[in-house]
Amino acid sequence: MKHIGSEADSIIRKKRLKKKDIAEEMGITTVYLSQIFKKESIEAYLLEKLSKAIRVPVSYWFDETNIANQSIANGDGSAASIYGNATAGALADKDKEIEHLKELLKEKERTIQILMKQE
Repeated sequence: MKHIGSEADSIIRKKRLKKKDIAEEMGITTVYLSQIFKKESIEAYLLEKLSKAIRVPVSYWFDETNIANQSIANGDGSAASIYGNATAGALADKDKEIEHLKELLKEKERTIQILMKQE
């Protein structure tokens, strides 16, 4: 198992997250968060909260050989780095669909305006 504290601190720095925000999301003080960084291991409930706050899967802490997890922790926060490439493609499709629906909505609004002027 990895040294929880130093690894968490490293991930937070790489992702350029604010420790104050992490502590707030975890429901702890920044002082206590700093103490966690010094620990090699922490309680399971804190590990779960920490993982959620810094957006890494809980399994990241236990798998020392899985390179895929490393890309998640070191990622830039994009969909591909967090969810993997397969989901990134699905998200891109959803973005296209949203843009299409926005265009349809604009056209409907324009049609309504034209019809209202005819009355």
